[in-house]
Amino acid sequence: MKVVYIALDPLKYPRIKKISSSLKKLDWVKFEVMIPKFRIAPRGSGRFKRLFLAVANYLAVFLQIFFVRADLFWVANCPDILAIPLVLRRRKYLLEYRSPWSIEVEDEFGKGPWVRPAAIIENIALRNALAITLTTSKLLKRVSGFGKPTFVIPNFSTKNFEASISADDFRKKYGVKRGEKIVLFVGKLTHVEGADLLPGIIEQVLKKVNCVFWIVGDGPSLPFLKTFEAKFGNKIKLFGWIPHEEVSNFVNAADVCLAPRHTSKYSQFYNEEGLHKIAEYMFFGKPIVACGIAESSQYLLVKENDISEGTIRALKGETPVSTPKTWEEHSAKKIFKLFSWLKSKT
Repeated sequence: MKVVYIALDPLKYPRIKKISSSLKKLDWVKFEVMIPKFRIAPRGSGRFKRLFLAVANYLAVFLQIFFVRADLFWVANCPDILAIPLVLRRRKYLLEYRSPWSIEVEDEFGKGPWVRPAAIIENIALRNALAITLTTSKLLKRVSGFGKPTFVIPNFSTKNFEASISADDFRKKYGVKRGEKIVLFVGKLTHVEGADLLPGIIEQVLKKVNCVFWIVGDGPSLPFLKTFEAKFGNKIKLFGWIPHEEVSNFVNAADVCLAPRHTSKYSQFYNEEGLHKIAEYMFFGKPIVACGIAESSQYLLVKENDISEGTIRALKGETPVSTPKTWEEHSAKKIFKLFSWLKSKT
């Protein structure tokens, strides 16, 4: 069986490598990834400019999908529009439902005429899927009404997510002084990922604690954060996008890790199962401070307005550390269960 995985930006989606490594153990499955041939990096803070570039990227990948051949497709939603060519072609596909796309669109671009079409497309993608895969059990209620076989495959880190250099040596490499603590943010620099909350967190925390902020990631908020970086000098370090194999060194060297999101009625859908960066923070047992997501024993959950104070508490050692969970121990088993079910259907 030839399975082709489709995502908007697969090279920046580490989960695909984890799926691939598990499927190599099934000799009857040939797993491939469709690499988009055209992509414009979304830059700038203007809402309509970002919306235009997003649509351009969607359409480029949308058209490419018409020419891909496979026995089964596995489509990562957000955008859900990537499933539409397969619906039109009447091809079998699994929908990797990572997040409610209509909500992501509204969070990123605000309320507008684009939200309703996103919701309709999301519904079509779910309704026509052969089965649904989820990164978190928190989304089960969201998809239960479609009556599809559903498999929860948590987005935990693999056992080889090890640091290649000691924490002390890595800190020295970037000039962190003795006694300084590191607060780390890893992720897309977007409104959805809470990047716009970082300036307020940084300003409040630096007033009370001797620390530095490391920000690893890229996105529309990067130009603004660069301006902010200049204001605080060596107390903030922007690393931009880095290869995933280097992320472990940053997490290993950090003292506290951040996972901020804006609070909404959909915060209930996000926890450590689906948010990849939290799973990576957990791998090293780091104290994690989060807002705008579901409750969990793995992190200190605070209100959006209290995340600065929560970060200070974590830096003072007043919060519990997280518990490592790995892909091999939890998620790979779900992959094998999914493909056993698929094999029974052929």
